[in-house]
Amino acid sequence: MTSNSNAKFKHYGISPFEIEVIYDVLKESFELQEEQLVPIDENTKSMVEIELPVSYDDSFFSWFSAERWFKIKEVLKEMARRRGKSGIRIVFDFRGNTDDSPARVRFLLKGRSGREFEIAIEKIEYMVDTVKMQLKKLPCDIDEVEYLYDEKNHRWFPSITKTYLGSRK
Repeated sequence: MTSNSNAKFKHYGISPFEIEVIYDVLKESFELQEEQLVPIDENTKSMVEIELPVSYDDSFFSWFSAERWFKIKEVLKEMARRRGKSGIRIVFDFRGNTDDSPARVRFLLKGRSGREFEIAIEKIEYMVDTVKMQLKKLPCDIDEVEYLYDEKNHRWFPSITKTYLGSRK
């Protein structure tokens, strides 16, 4: 992993302070493109999408550092707390490519603030081994897996997989 990799930070409905914290943390590790979007649906008042040009695995969390990951998680959790009952959408999009995994692993969290939202954010870094095992079981033509958080069962689960015409080598 290199610090010159391009990442994207897309958002709407968040404060200048929240933008600055997330931007500064990501900028420490990546070349960064920021994009302010228009709301995609009236039930979602705020959205943050972080697209990272790295694979979702243990090496990301070691390289990115626990301190940076903690800052990102805390600003997202605080953002959700301040929004209260307003809808919020958080996306972590890992676009790295290795022989062992598809090119893209996405974590999509939609909902409202509350303890389950915070638990979902916390669990992302602890899903590495589970995701790795699940990805090994997929056909080799899968290039994207999306994970959604199930509040009733308190876990992330694979929801969408997309294939492409060729197969991974």
